[in-house]
Order: sequence, then C-alpha cells, then structure tokens
Amino acid sequence: MKNQFNVDFDHLSNKISRRAYRLDDVKDQIEKVGFDVVRFKDADKGAELWQVQSADDGDYIVAMYDEEPEEKIASWQVCLTKNASLQISYKGDPMIKLSAQQLGIPADQLHQAEHYLPSKLASNPKLVKSLLKELPYSAKQEVIKRYPELMGEV
Repeated sequence: MKNQFNVDFDHLSNKISRRAYRLDDVKDQIEKVGFDVVRFKDADKGAELWQVQSADDGDYIVAMYDEEPEEKIASWQVCLTKNASLQISYKGDPMIKLSAQQLGIPADQLHQAEHYLPSKLASNPKLVKSLLKELPYSAKQEVIKRYPELMGEV
C-alpha cells in the first residue's frame, strides 16, 4: 500500500518562507526603497528588503535578509504600550520600557517597530549593547546575572 501522506518538506519550506517572487506577481504589493531595492507595503514584511534581479524568464525580487532561527527571535518580545512606548522583554521578562523619543523613532511608526525589533535584537549585538546601556547599573547587572548569554553583548 502506497503511503498517501508523504510530505515534500523542501516544497513546504519554500511555500512558507519564500526568498524570491516574480516581480509581475507582486508589483502592486511593493514599494521602491532604492535603485533596485524594494520592500512589501504590509506590516508583516515591512522591515525586510528585497532586491530586483533579472533572469532569462523575467524579473524577480530576491530577499536580501537571512532568516534568523525562530528560537533566537522568540527570545525577544516587543509590545506597544498604551502610553506610546515600547516594552522590551527578553525570554518573557520585562527588561526596559522606551519612548519613541528615546528610540529615535517617530511616534506614528512605533507599531512597525513592534514587528521588526525582535529580529533586529536577535541578530544585532550592537543594538543589544545599546539597549543594555539604557538600563541602570544594578538592573544591567541583574540582567547579565540572569541571562549570561547577553554577557557578550555588553
């Protein structure tokens, strides 16, 4: 009896996390950022940049980012608070609350930062170092004591 539940995991992975699209298929969903750089207009993919590349069968947009492992990104949580600031947590523990002014982000764009900041924190040690510098000395020592993996960030 043939197994009717065979799954092609490579095909499934390509469907879930696509790294290229035909330009004609998505041209209404993207906006130009630079000469040959575009990004999706929607908030989910707004922080990811894509490059326009030509191929024999037409133009494509190709991802310019490397996907971070989910567990590393999931370690960081960013939530928009009622008073227009971002609550940044690491592994579920609130670490710091920062205003739009402290972050250097326009207040009307804080909702976007809520989506892209966790992956930026997961992939950018300098950003984590800057974040930890915002903490009072005793709080920073407590964070490092509790999460020694951040020690390399300081």
